[in-house]
Amino acid sequence: LEAAKGVVELQSIHSGFSRWKPGREAKCCAFSNDGSKFAWCNGHGSVKVVHCNSKEEITTQEITSRGDSTSCSNSKLRFVLSRFRLFDCGQNVISMEFAPKLVSIKNKVNSTSLLATGLERGSIKIWNVDTGEMVYNLSDHQYSVTGLTFASKGEPLLISCSEDKTMKVWDLGDDGNMTVTIKGHNDPIHSLALSPSDPTMLASVGVRKAVYLWRLPYKRSYQKLRQLRGHHNDVVSCSWSPDGALLATASHDTTVIIWDPFSAEQILVLGHLFPMPSPIYAGGSNGAWVKSVCFSKDGTKIATVCEDNKLRMWKPWDDEASILETSLPKEGYQCRISPDGCVIAVGKQDGSVTMIKDIDSGINSLLHLSRLAVRRCIDQTILNSIALPRSIKEYLAYRTA
Repeated sequence: LEAAKGVVELQSIHSGFSRWKPGREAKCCAFSNDGSKFAWCNGHGSVKVVHCNSKEEITTQEITSRGDSTSCSNSKLRFVLSRFRLFDCGQNVISMEFAPKLVSIKNKVNSTSLLATGLERGSIKIWNVDTGEMVYNLSDHQYSVTGLTFASKGEPLLISCSEDKTMKVWDLGDDGNMTVTIKGHNDPIHSLALSPSDPTMLASVGVRKAVYLWRLPYKRSYQKLRQLRGHHNDVVSCSWSPDGALLATASHDTTVIIWDPFSAEQILVLGHLFPMPSPIYAGGSNGAWVKSVCFSKDGTKIATVCEDNKLRMWKPWDDEASILETSLPKEGYQCRISPDGCVIAVGKQDGSVTMIKDIDSGINSLLHLSRLAVRRCIDQTILNSIALPRSIKEYLAYRTA
């Protein structure tokens, strides 16, 4: 294990207060799809959006809402923080997501500038981060909106999940009207994600070990496909690989499971406690609850945040599998990887964000790029029916490095 180098702390607007108070946590954060913007919850309903550049060496300063000047430069990592916007959502922000490039948005708004925020009392506010305008205010959930995901292709749809045990589909091309309520969870839902290669495939996770896959053939209909069984505690986060071939789920049972979602087979189990605890111990308060998981955009890395105040960057498909481990000054809640794969962001308990430069980012092999291209078009079921040498099939199925 190595300590990551190139660390920057982005302070909350509430930084400087001596005592932590509930509601000040940075429970969520997000990069825009082009990597030019970064947003995080500052606590007490505030969201800050900054312009960032993870490659250029630019020395700038962040000006907080109180007028303080705090240097955020670092020899390894520098962000352009002189331009920012602060949004007051009126309620604690539980989830957020930037929109991809969408069609048919009202008033010809640039969809890549839209930021959706899921709030504590069940509403969703969508902001134009360039102008500061609130574009949509969506209300129908009864409790906290815990997850948001946009369709990357086809109609401009947003799907939300909530502690009210439901998911809802919103049509942003039709003034944000809700088209269907997805039911099937028996307990609160913690997270959801649409497949990047197939916008009709949805994963959702929640309380009591729940991991479900859904098919949304149309914005007004849905079908529950299967449940993935293997966790021993609440499942709190999920993330697809960029080719849609793998699904990662993080649980309070101290593990992250990498699934083949088509066969429900467990490909990898990433343990955060050694030795691996028994199912009875894993199902309780074990001191190593995994809070968040995120695939990198190139599919070579997986970031996780754990209750032990550590960020881990897993590279399971390298010739020599490795883990890059970094200690955090405060408990982390959510991790995100920038689109270029160079930076990992972690929202923490005190409302601040730790930005970590991945010094090992490099050029992917032609083999891996070929696998990504193939798996974006061919799922595991079709792959099994094709006459290929066993070694090639195993590589395409992520069974070998």
